[in-house]
Amino acid sequence: MDTAPFLIELESPDPGVTRLTLSGDFDYTTSGDLAALTPTFMNSGLRVLEIDLSGVTFIDSSGLATLIHLYHAAEEHPAEMRFVGMTPYIAHLFEVTALDLVFNLPTSAT
Repeated sequence: MDTAPFLIELESPDPGVTRLTLSGDFDYTTSGDLAALTPTFMNSGLRVLEIDLSGVTFIDSSGLATLIHLYHAAEEHPAEMRFVGMTPYIAHLFEVTALDLVFNLPTSAT
């Protein structure tokens, strides 16, 4: 089974804002890559952590667990974590796992 390469793009579109753009397969073999980056973008000036999942083609429980970990890290920082890109696949996955009740989702995803 071929998997789409997992890519993480990190940018700061505005002061205090960090955007993570994820693409490819976000699973048990790749979720550690994002978890390892968490200390890098959880700096003292972070106010908003934006997550763009519009390029994610697959996500498993390890990927979801990593997003939950990021959510808790942002809460402790404290910073707001929000999603700025969502596909119908990811929105449905969040709905069936009840993560849509936890995460700040874009209105077009619900």
